[in-house]
Amino acid sequence: MSKPRITDYLTELKNEAGGLREIVDREVLGRTVPSRPDITVAGVLAELIRLYRWTVAALDAGVGEEDVPEPPLVGFEDAETLGVFDEALGHAVDALESHPPDTPAWTWAPVQWRAEFWHRRVTVATGLARWDVQMAVGATAPVPAALAVEAISEVFEAFIPVGVRRGEHPETVGLAQLFAQDADASWFVRLRDGRVAVLDHPDSGIALQARAAGSASDIALALWGRLPFGICDVRGDEALLQALRVE
Repeated sequence: MSKPRITDYLTELKNEAGGLREIVDREVLGRTVPSRPDITVAGVLAELIRLYRWTVAALDAGVGEEDVPEPPLVGFEDAETLGVFDEALGHAVDALESHPPDTPAWTWAPVQWRAEFWHRRVTVATGLARWDVQMAVGATAPVPAALAVEAISEVFEAFIPVGVRRGEHPETVGLAQLFAQDADASWFVRLRDGRVAVLDHPDSGIALQARAAGSASDIALALWGRLPFGICDVRGDEALLQALRVE
């Protein structure tokens, strides 16, 4: 089933970053984020600042033999957090604008080494952060369907292949389907021996052990640990779905 893809990440990034900044001021920086109860709004911004700086470093490095290390997570005084965030975002946007998606670039994931990886990574992370911060002020809007599809795809194309998953699931075995109804997109995922594989064309003779159907936003937010899978229409063994979560 064809999945909608974003071709202009910069527009999506600016929209999501703008939505985040509309609701962030000094008064909310210390609030706990309900969808991530171990972090505050200021902590969410600090994570984005680190990602934005990493993006600039990776794109400036091009493609070489050396890895580009992730910058340290730096704490800021509340009074300066917003200024540092705006500066880091601006530098990231400039770097992305000067490195189109097809530009060769180092990545940490087993994907084609192109700047497109960073275009998507920054946009997905900013969209999830916008949703998190909106939760902290009691007013949320879903992740746009096309961006949510990218967030789902990134889980299977980048994060799970490098071992980023919530918990260990060596005994979880079966075939699961994620169906984003508003995007008319499906992912068929086989779990076996602690490994995860996305199947383009699952064997019609193999029955599903689990299925989650819902909006692309709800499925993405469940995979990224922001919502329980119960927000979706779940059938079968939910443990298979839980084994796919990355945060």
